[in-house]
Parts: sequence; structure tokens; C-alpha cells
Amino acid sequence: MVTGAALDVRLLPSSVKGEDGLDALAALIRGFVALGGFFMQMDVVEAETLKEAQKHPEDYQTLSVRVSGWNARFVTLNEEWQNMIIQEAES
Repeated sequence: MVTGAALDVRLLPSSVKGEDGLDALAALIRGFVALGGFFMQMDVVEAETLKEAQKHPEDYQTLSVRVSGWNARFVTLNEEWQNMIIQEAES
């Protein structure tokens, strides 16, 4: 978006897995920049991982998620916010 607005992109971990996934991710970023993109925020997480983070927050201290235009550590969010993010990831 050439207006300077952020582009939020949600990717499944399987789409960026392995050498082909890495190549696809690099191509996505190169294309975004070539088209004049200013800021892209990518989330690469599945709902199951988020549910595990709810059950075992001590194992997911560095898991960041995009929340309404800002980033947050998933385990620092209250249960209501966590559930909303999980629901989004499931859709």
C-alpha cells in the first residue's frame, strides 16, 4: 500500500516450510517492495499453536501476534483477547 498503511498478512506455517516455502516468502516480500509497499506485518501461526500457548504459557514467552494494528506477546494478553486471536486464526 503506497499510502504508508500497514498490510497485515496471515500465513500458515506449512506455506513457508522448507526451501520452497522460504523462496515463496522471499518472493512475496520482494514483490511487495517492488510494488511500492511500505509496511507489511506477517503472522505465521496456526490456531493449534495458540491453544497450546494458552495451556503452557511458560513454553511460548516469545510468541508475538498482531492485534488491531499493534504487536503483543500472546501470553501477556488476557483470555478474552487470546480467544479472539485464536478464533481469527481458525477462520
